[in-house]
Amino acid sequence: MYHCEICFYMITEQNELFEILKQMPQFLRFSHEYQKSVRAEAELTGRADVILADIRQTDAVETIAFLLSHKRKEAELIVLANQEQTALLTTKDDAEEITDIWTVPLTESEFRFRLTRWQKAYKMSKDFWQTQTYLDTTINCVPHLIWYKDKEGAHMKVNEAFCNAVNKTMKQIEGRGHYYIWDIDPDEYAKGEFICMESEYEVMEKGETCIFDETVKIGDSVRELKTYKAPLFDLDGSVMGTAGVAIDVTQERLYEQMMIRNANTDFLTGLYNRRYVYEFIDQLKNDYISVYCIDLDHFKSVNDIYGHHEGDKALVLTAKTLQECLSESLIARMGGDEFLVVLTGVYTEDEVEKTKKMIKDQLDREFAKHENFKKITASVGVAYSRTGTETFHQLFHRADEMMYREKESSR
Repeated sequence: MYHCEICFYMITEQNELFEILKQMPQFLRFSHEYQKSVRAEAELTGRADVILADIRQTDAVETIAFLLSHKRKEAELIVLANQEQTALLTTKDDAEEITDIWTVPLTESEFRFRLTRWQKAYKMSKDFWQTQTYLDTTINCVPHLIWYKDKEGAHMKVNEAFCNAVNKTMKQIEGRGHYYIWDIDPDEYAKGEFICMESEYEVMEKGETCIFDETVKIGDSVRELKTYKAPLFDLDGSVMGTAGVAIDVTQERLYEQMMIRNANTDFLTGLYNRRYVYEFIDQLKNDYISVYCIDLDHFKSVNDIYGHHEGDKALVLTAKTLQECLSESLIARMGGDEFLVVLTGVYTEDEVEKTKKMIKDQLDREFAKHENFKKITASVGVAYSRTGTETFHQLFHRADEMMYREKESSR
């Protein structure tokens, strides 16, 4: 995909070498420009991408110093030197700045061979640059956290989303471990409440991609992550580290919890609704339960006289009162002005009746405190398990009947 333009600058007195250079075939996506001079020139040196300098007829040290001082930093310098010059240049401190030294004389085939080998290496470096660009662009456009770690857990590469999450730069993160990056105290880490290396070890041991639900503390907030981790394999096939992607699902989990809560609770009172009661009552581990059915007498008159807004206040007051006096119980609004309380455990008849009376007295007392609710009273029916074999539905039916009997008797 990339296109690479190469400006060759050859310094030589031999035109035949320059002609060989110009005749070399160009690789796909490469285009060449050629410049030549007998002696090194500053302007041409500064423009060149590749400099081939035949220094046999010059002062080697002086010529190399000139070229190194005038060439661009990324430009490559290939020196054609005799054996004595080669031995001299390889001992200099600036030898590392020279790309390669070709000892001359060279036959035409040897010169072509070296040029072709250089072309392949140069193309490989550009292919590597393209691959690196592909990788960086891809991982940095992804909003999820991406990282690469060595076997000891040091972060070798991360994306921008990762940097933003931990509020650190890539330079600060590179080569650093878990505690520093996530600002976690070792003692806090030991509690196992946040992201840990155990999952990394599991991935490296299994040698396959694994999925985890993990928790991480970012600043003052705790985030829920769905992480995908895969092993990185070395040249010999052994595991040398891991690669990971973390998707922040905190908001999704909150939405999920909210949807479940909305589906199972009454919007007005916040109590459980009929759906929750029927779907989850079987999860009660205790077979001994007591079921209380509660209905508000004269509730309709509040709606008729003062409006539904005032009636809603009465329902909210009922829910609040039940939660205060029976906080450990399952409390639900079954619909309209009908409420349900379920207690687990073995109770005597006296205890059940005492609780029934407490519910009625507490509700009647609260209603009496409000001018618009003084006519409201509570009818309560109860049924409890004597053998531990009665089903909830059987007990609910009996309690409902008892509640209506009480309602009729109060009239």
